[in-house]
Amino acid sequence: MQAKHMLTRRRQKLASIHIAKKVLGISDSDYRSLLFKSTDVRSAADLKNDTQYFALMRAFRAAGYKPSYQARRGHQGSHCSEAQRRYIKGLWGLASRSRTERSLRAMTRRICGVDDLRFLTRSKATALILALRDIAEKAGFNPDRKPKETHGRL
Repeated sequence: MQAKHMLTRRRQKLASIHIAKKVLGISDSDYRSLLFKSTDVRSAADLKNDTQYFALMRAFRAAGYKPSYQARRGHQGSHCSEAQRRYIKGLWGLASRSRTERSLRAMTRRICGVDDLRFLTRSKATALILALRDIAEKAGFNPDRKPKETHGRL
């Protein structure tokens, strides 16, 4: 179990290094030069400890890299996914009598206590999805049904 966790952390660190390289838009030769100057290794795969990793990340920051909140956390956190937001909007369009963004926000505020879908946590998004599915079923729609194939006909 411990080895698996260490491998995951190593992959996360390597991913954050390569994201920083891409965001800065530096060439491979400039990247390798920066890597060697800050850590004395020629490849990120050769980094042996956290000290080398943090030295490289400091060098990236000195070059203008600003990590996003999600990159610093290493995962999306407890916010809902884009897929959940799209699913909520699709259910809303299917089940609601008033298909406006304003009415969706009002329902989101009433059920989840937040003003916008962007601020939903995963658990609150799940609660909203379940409520919208109930509304869709009461309106006579089956949210699990796939749309009918039209085979080129309308």
